[in-house]
Amino acid sequence: MFNGERLRQLRLLYGMTRRELATKLDISEQAVWQFERNETIPKAVVKLKMANLFGVRLDYFSQASSDTNFDMTAVAFRNESNMTRKVTDRQEAYLNTLDSLIVYLESIVTIPSQRIIELTKRVSEKIHDNISLEEIALFAKDFLGVSNDNSDLLYQLEVAGVYIAERTFPDDENTYSIWSNNHKPFIILKVGKTAVGRNFDLAHELGHLLLHKNIEFSALSRDEFLEIESEANNFAYYFLLPKEPFCEDMINLVGKRVSNPDNYIDLKRKYSVSIPILEERAFKLGLVSPSQRGYFYRLINKKGYKTFEVLDDEIVVKRPSKIRSMLNSVLLNVLTLDSLLHTLKVDKHFLADLLSVQPQFFDKYKMSDENKFDNIIHLKEFDKS
Repeated sequence: MFNGERLRQLRLLYGMTRRELATKLDISEQAVWQFERNETIPKAVVKLKMANLFGVRLDYFSQASSDTNFDMTAVAFRNESNMTRKVTDRQEAYLNTLDSLIVYLESIVTIPSQRIIELTKRVSEKIHDNISLEEIALFAKDFLGVSNDNSDLLYQLEVAGVYIAERTFPDDENTYSIWSNNHKPFIILKVGKTAVGRNFDLAHELGHLLLHKNIEFSALSRDEFLEIESEANNFAYYFLLPKEPFCEDMINLVGKRVSNPDNYIDLKRKYSVSIPILEERAFKLGLVSPSQRGYFYRLINKKGYKTFEVLDDEIVVKRPSKIRSMLNSVLLNVLTLDSLLHTLKVDKHFLADLLSVQPQFFDKYKMSDENKFDNIIHLKEFDKS
């Protein structure tokens, strides 16, 4: 038995076109099309090539297809141009694969309560009561227990029930978020961002998860899309940089020379937010004039801060750890690596790619419980004299 939909999902997961896959398998593009549509069955040698290419076991292709757990019309992409069928299909394949792993791990381990669900309800009530966006952002930060310097934002989101992963995206794609059909919130981060860039992405996507849960993004007009993005950006400014302490710090740490990017370095160190975002918040609060802003960005370009800022190599980039911790608990206490891979019908390279870790990540785990003579052969006691 061969299920062509499993092949299609793998191809999308790895970001391949049918033509690219055909080239790698040394077959025609039409053959790939026919395999995916279950019109023909690949020969054993071709199926073996598929398995080796994607890091799965041969019986992976015989599994029944499962329904998608995501409504991709509701995914919050940062760029409207990403809402193409090609991009959404690829990310849907990734999300469903990741979700399947999470569901399996959740069947074995206990996870903290999903406080993010309660927070979403509380935020909905505040929106209904016409509470300001700034107050909502401050409430969310306090509810989640995020520190003043925002350094634990990723950790607190994971503890609250958000599933966060990271992927290598093409240059024109970025971080995004979505709720699954069974009410799990996901944030998928772009690999390669700085720590401060990642913090803003997390706060922005949290804004989407809390404020825009039931919005069909694909149905928005361009103006509506930009309005939603602006609201998520403002939520992030309010969340990361609360007004009163920020204004005090602008006076004490930046001083009067607000047009000099280097004067924001201590502020960046305190809030773990990029220099342009700090200036943007100050400008919106009327602490920076339009002329000062113009000079600020001329210096940003002159100093090369668009590509690398001071402290970017010092502030540590926090990586998602919840899913890896669940996996670690299972592999240390319940299953061997081999039994896990056998159940999932994949190899460790597949898992490593899914979780954006090196294959060596799995080297510390026991591979097998195979019977070995070492387990029953022991040295006898004897007189060495």
